[in-house]
Amino acid sequence: MHTRQSGAAHVPIMFFILVLVLFLGAVGWAYSVANTNAEQVQALANAKADMQTMAGKQLLFTHYVEDLGRVIELPGKYEGRGTVYSGATLDGVTGVISPADLKKRMDSFSKALGLSDAKGIEGLCSAAVALVNDKLQREKDIGGERDMALADKVAVEKSFGEATSEHTKKASEWSQALEQAKAEYTASLSQKDTNISALTSSVRDTNDQLNVAKEAAAAEKKVLSNDIGKLKMHNSALTSKDKLRSPMAVVDGKIIVAKAGVTAAFINLGRKDMLQPGTIFRVLNKNSTVVKAYATVVRVEQDKAEVTLSEVRDPLTDAVREGDELYNELFSANGANKRTIYLMGRFSYPYNKDQLAMLLKNLGNTVVQKMGPGVDTVLLGDDAINEAGDGFTSIADSQEYKEASALGVEFAPLRKIRDLLKL
Repeated sequence: MHTRQSGAAHVPIMFFILVLVLFLGAVGWAYSVANTNAEQVQALANAKADMQTMAGKQLLFTHYVEDLGRVIELPGKYEGRGTVYSGATLDGVTGVISPADLKKRMDSFSKALGLSDAKGIEGLCSAAVALVNDKLQREKDIGGERDMALADKVAVEKSFGEATSEHTKKASEWSQALEQAKAEYTASLSQKDTNISALTSSVRDTNDQLNVAKEAAAAEKKVLSNDIGKLKMHNSALTSKDKLRSPMAVVDGKIIVAKAGVTAAFINLGRKDMLQPGTIFRVLNKNSTVVKAYATVVRVEQDKAEVTLSEVRDPLTDAVREGDELYNELFSANGANKRTIYLMGRFSYPYNKDQLAMLLKNLGNTVVQKMGPGVDTVLLGDDAINEAGDGFTSIADSQEYKEASALGVEFAPLRKIRDLLKL
């Protein structure tokens, strides 16, 4: 009986303990929930504050883009640097510009002004300002020089006016003296008899004839003096050039490597001799005057050059070989035989004047547009068409041919050197 009562007494205590535990758990859970809610409320408040800050920054950035766009005035589109913006764009924001377009415009502006590459707008503006200041300073300097020139002009005009006034005064005095002398001379003449008048008339006629003769002699002397001057100038030029250049028939070079049946060969001329690609040489045996082939320069080295052989006269029994000599009337080693050339007459395709001038200049010669002293070679073309257009006028009858003959220049008909000027 006692045991059963004791067990019944323990049941309320266990129940109380269980209820107490549940209560304490509920209180703990409520406290935890309350703390969690408080943290979430604070986090929400912080998030709202961050969102307001971000919205302010976004608005500030939008205003910055719009104001910057108004200053630059170069509307465009900005795609960003990739796909890290979660689909966000700047579409609809006024003033957006394309950095690439702006950089392109800045580079174009810099290039148009002839400026070196500048970093950023500040560098570009500084370079442009420096360029403008330089231009302004140049204009200022030119203006100063112009003012000085104008001042000199005024001084000269003043001096000229004073000289003119003095000249007018002297001329007036001389005219008065002349009129007085004429009056005295007329009075004197009126006192002379018929014989003295006839003698005076004869003397006057003789004086007139003498004056005419003097004028003719002076004119002839002037012409002769001009001709002598031209001849002296030309002779001096020819003398100086003849000291340097070799006769046209002198060997210009030699074949140093050649093989029968092979069109490529080598010659002993190179860059040291001012040799140009495209130069054509006649190839002759040193014991013959017959052209055995032509050698065209295709590649130039310092001391030698490669040539292509063509029109070999006898490739079997007289092929081009080492030791054969090279000739070109318009070429000389080291440029010693370079000529001043004038093209006289009519030249037709393919050897028109422009083409010939280019070929001759490539050989180092000087081509002039006018016949005169200093010309030492005249390249003769065909006879010119006469004014009526129904015939030809001989070159030998032209004034420039006669002038060239008087100067003693060297004549070279195109037909005789045509093989050295192949296009």
